Amino acid sequence: MSASTINDPARRVVLGLQHSVAMFGATVLVPILVGLSPSVALFGAGVATLIFHLLTRGQVPIFLGSSFAFIAPTALVVKEFGPAAAGEA
Repeated sequence: MSASTINDPARRVVLGLQHSVAMFGATVLVPILVGLSPSVALFGAGVATLIFHLLTRGQVPIFLGSSFAFIAPTALVVKEFGPAAAGEA
């Protein structure tokens, strides 16, 4: 893939929309599945992403969000110890 293909505005918009749909599903669905607040997850993901971009000086295009790998352990913690153990008030 050439640099001109990557920098094509139409391609970047399509890839950005695709990434947003995938990101939103993981960042909102994971907290809902484990009984936590999606707004806290979105805020945390946004702060983590901004810090990451500051530290890497914006050279790595990435969004830091939730992962489906943490559903089972987080659900177990919430079940055993309540939402406060997972950071919920």
